[in-house]
Amino acid sequence: MRLASFLPILVLVSGAALGCAPSSAHDTSSSSTGTGANAASASSSSGFATGSSSSGAGGAACQPPDVVIALDRTLTMHFQPDGTEPTDAPSYATSKWSQAISAIKTLVNPQIDQTIRFGLELWPKEEPGCITLTERVQNTMQATNPFCEDGEVLIPPALGSSAGIASKLDPLTTKICISTPTGAGLLTASSELAQIKVAGRDQYILLVTDGADWNQSCPTPDPIAVTQQLAAAGVKTFVLGFSAAGDLMPGGVGAPFLNDMACAGKTAPNFATACKMNASGGYVAVDNMGPTLYLQANDGAALSAALHKVAASVCCDCIQ
Repeated sequence: MRLASFLPILVLVSGAALGCAPSSAHDTSSSSTGTGANAASASSSSGFATGSSSSGAGGAACQPPDVVIALDRTLTMHFQPDGTEPTDAPSYATSKWSQAISAIKTLVNPQIDQTIRFGLELWPKEEPGCITLTERVQNTMQATNPFCEDGEVLIPPALGSSAGIASKLDPLTTKICISTPTGAGLLTASSELAQIKVAGRDQYILLVTDGADWNQSCPTPDPIAVTQQLAAAGVKTFVLGFSAAGDLMPGGVGAPFLNDMACAGKTAPNFATACKMNASGGYVAVDNMGPTLYLQANDGAALSAALHKVAASVCCDCIQ
């Protein structure tokens, strides 16, 4: 897990389907520094900074980017978005776990998967001791998997990967696990992207998380430091917090952490004024208790809408 080897980007993707239009090149601003005028020009109409779409000016052919969807499978994802226990057995469709899976499967369909090379990572990786959503909600089994494991890439980024990704995601059978190794999850996705890097093709990681308790269970590697170093290598990070809020659980991280992550990844709106460089040379929020800088969703519909905007900003020759 050496940071010097990372050359990918972080993104968040999900939501309504996009169509493919081979004759239309979708062009977004390219910015590796994210400061000053560059930061302002990199902000999209959806309110966050975007990376290069690879489509190029003047109608040059684009390359569908690599996007690893890095989905948080930690135990707190069993809650409803308001932090309460779901009661809609047997499907528990109101849980964050079920809603996140539904949003991802809605986005990654046979149309959009020809404009983005989607891959799927779940973090932490499944080990003996991970449990099902039903076991967690009904408290019939306690998770005993090892703490702070790396993530696992179940589907490498590729065109036409929607069926493969859908096959790996079932809210009732795909297990959730104890501990929140956010930093390790980012490193796993980055390592996968480094192995398939092609010159001229953008790479992203979709980080979908509720933001809870990483600093209590798995403080190292520090996800903010990981994201800062990825950004310094030209890797942008889009961060989606699904009902992440500091008051959802005692000592939870939530919004302040994710605000810092958005700045670390150089995707925060109004980057030049909302973010500042820290002593290590990376970026954090000027006021991480202030306005929301990450992509935030309080329910499944908002989750889909936020992810749709990101997908539209990075896809190759797609109809928005």
